[in-house]
Amino acid sequence: MSDPTVHFLPSDRAAGLLARLGFELVHAERPSVPGGTNLLVALREAPTLTHFDPERVEYWVSTGGKGRRAEVNGDTPLPFDGLFAWGTIEVEDRLDASNTFLTFGGLLTAQVVDPATTIVQFASLAPVVRWTGHSQDVDPFAAEVAAFFARVRPAINFTPGAEAMIADLPPLALYAAVVADLRRRYARSAALQEAHPAINQLVAREMRWLESSAPEACEAGHGLLRQLGFERG
Repeated sequence: MSDPTVHFLPSDRAAGLLARLGFELVHAERPSVPGGTNLLVALREAPTLTHFDPERVEYWVSTGGKGRRAEVNGDTPLPFDGLFAWGTIEVEDRLDASNTFLTFGGLLTAQVVDPATTIVQFASLAPVVRWTGHSQDVDPFAAEVAAFFARVRPAINFTPGAEAMIADLPPLALYAAVVADLRRRYARSAALQEAHPAINQLVAREMRWLESSAPEACEAGHGLLRQLGFERG
């Protein structure tokens, strides 16, 4: 599921970006080589009361081709490294307020940067999309990604091997599947193009970028759409 070229930000840079923040999304608009997208979260022993004070981060992992929830918090043995799967990342504070992101999977690390601060970093070549939140705006693309994930979950139940196939896909391939599915829908509907011109332009731009920069991801994405019955031929 992971891409070997994904990069983590150096710990000193990550700490600098989070000096006054509880979380930060770097390269949020689109992945860029060799950085990709990095979601940084600071878990501190004491709240700063200046931005948002996370105490735990919940995300999805895949074990044996099956998805399950996982968490990093103050009790997690450190340093910690692993994979995260497609789905949601929820950054939660002591009052149960949260900021939620949509993700296509990638690599995860958590390490102590000073005696009172742990930095958790989610890194992926695919975007991390801002969805809902206490302290963030929502990305225009978020509703479309969430709708695709909502369609995938029931399809998994009726398509043998689909969940494991998705778990094995590189994050950029799953992103390509979302973009290709949206591109097909918008190309067929003048009403959608008229109602959501910004999304239509974004999807067309991302499709061109993926086809030129990641053709193998595009091919794998179309393969997933066909297996799920979202695309014929």
